[in-house]
Amino acid sequence: MDKLRALKYFVKVADTLSFTEAAKAYDVPASSISRRISELETSIGTVLLHRTTRTVSLTEAGKTYLTQVRSGLAQLAAADELIGDLGGKPSGTLRISCMPGYGRVKLMPVLQDFSERYPGILLDVHLSDELEDLGGDQFDIVIRGGAQPESRVISRRLDPNHFILAASPAYLAAHGRPNTLEDLASHFALLYRGPSSVLKWVGFNGEDWISPAVTPAFISNDGASLLAMACRHRGMVLLPEWSLRDYLQSEELVAVDLDHPISVTRSDQIGIFMTYLQSRYQIPKTRLAVDYIYERLAQADQAPA
Repeated sequence: MDKLRALKYFVKVADTLSFTEAAKAYDVPASSISRRISELETSIGTVLLHRTTRTVSLTEAGKTYLTQVRSGLAQLAAADELIGDLGGKPSGTLRISCMPGYGRVKLMPVLQDFSERYPGILLDVHLSDELEDLGGDQFDIVIRGGAQPESRVISRRLDPNHFILAASPAYLAAHGRPNTLEDLASHFALLYRGPSSVLKWVGFNGEDWISPAVTPAFISNDGASLLAMACRHRGMVLLPEWSLRDYLQSEELVAVDLDHPISVTRSDQIGIFMTYLQSRYQIPKTRLAVDYIYERLAQADQAPA
């Protein structure tokens, strides 16, 4: 039995939950996929997949095995790439996943320059708010906002992700400038929809965390759309400083300071983090990209994470 091939087939079936889709991916008959996985199950002495005439699902043992196999295949691929790159110019496909707003505003200009400097590296950029698992081989670098990522990955903070409340001068002239969290009750809010829910505004009034009452005027998972509505005087927007910077400088929007800070999280440990596996960092193309992105985007006075 070619165990390595069987493991690759197993991972593809686990990801697609389909022998047919796995067969298409490897351009082999579905019967070959099924036979290889059956041989794999026999060799390790356990059932990895529940099979019916219509569905495929992982057993509990299959779920555990998948985690280990995926990590092992990723390390093997990294080792192959590392050896292949030694002594030559950096090349190959570099897969990057980034949150859409930050990706368009901050990351893409950096990647354009990086691509010109290293034309042998093909950039495959995926813009999404969905959480991604670095344990497989789907992405080499993942950039997300939130709390410090888990310890099993390497992370570098690119931006503190400080949130600012802003509105157009015309909106404030028409509705008044709020001074307290309670004043927001008489204002319209342009709200951001995250991967799982609409992000609520929260503030600490000195004693308790509160979510001020606001009237939603527009909801979107696209920061550019929220900014456009704010410039049309439709309401107040609460977004990271990096996305508001140009609008504040042009005075299309102005910052609104309240008596207590307001954000979309109670944590003071948030930021925008670039994460990657140490095993991938050893590969020249990944190391070059990580260091280049960090040098260009990290705060100048920020110590390396």
